[in-house]
Amino acid sequence: MARIVATGPVFPPAEEVLGEIAVAQEASEASLLPLVRDAEALIARGNATVSARLIDAAPALRVIGRTGVGVEQIDVDAATRRGIPIVIAPDAGAQAVAEGALALMLSLAKDLTALDRAVREGRWGARDEVDVWDIGGTTVGIVGLGRIGRRVAALVEAFGARVLAYDPYAGATDGTELVELDTLFGESDYISLHAPLTAETRGLVDARLLSLARGAVLVNLGRGGLISSLDDLLAALESGALCGVGLDVFDPEPPDPDHPLFRHPRVLLSPHALGLSRQARRQLFTEVAEGIAAVLRGDRPRAVANPEIYA
Repeated sequence: MARIVATGPVFPPAEEVLGEIAVAQEASEASLLPLVRDAEALIARGNATVSARLIDAAPALRVIGRTGVGVEQIDVDAATRRGIPIVIAPDAGAQAVAEGALALMLSLAKDLTALDRAVREGRWGARDEVDVWDIGGTTVGIVGLGRIGRRVAALVEAFGARVLAYDPYAGATDGTELVELDTLFGESDYISLHAPLTAETRGLVDARLLSLARGAVLVNLGRGGLISSLDDLLAALESGALCGVGLDVFDPEPPDPDHPLFRHPRVLLSPHALGLSRQARRQLFTEVAEGIAAVLRGDRPRAVANPEIYA
């Protein structure tokens, strides 16, 4: 049986497919180094970093499984040089993340936290004081029109929203209007971030871009590094450029809980959990485990981040 190491807890589908998995106590390089020396497969969870040093310390390593699609924490070049495929699960969490984006938008639009607090505190009259919005009849801007962005577009279109999108690599859009980023921020009532984190997109949403917004709700379920800083988000809230912020991702993770943004009443937070619904977890770990098993059998997996190794 192959020796398999994971950087964090795994869910039953992985062990059902692969067998026993050694789980590191923490995702640090120091914790992982002794475990990977004879590992044939490594499952990289969450924000675990798989460095060139870690890859070099695992001479028997044949495959890396990434529970998700983002590989910015993995040294892809180092893996590719060794001919090690990085198995990903691009479809597993797409619906969960799209629904999570909608949940944050709706919660902020309806100001559910304020309404809930009013009832608990006996302030029934708050029903005439809290400003509640709809999504129907508004404009939703989506940054990144991949699998998740397209699902978000379909969801908000069902509410009757106009949909704008920015994605320089997008093809046909089925009715979604492709626009420049400045236009999207200037015309959107809701802005949802779903772009991958690359050298090109890091800090994409900066103070200048945020200043173009006109009282929008912004939610980020892409990567924390898409936003220049939490300070810029707070400044946009205080200026009125934004009227609400929902964050499921941060840079770094976990974030500093003492940041003043987190005390703002119009901010909703989630610990990078909205893509981990019950259904998504099972599909995610099943897809990654099946991809790893394929490599260990000598077959090509369905989805890899570095397909050039099979060229």
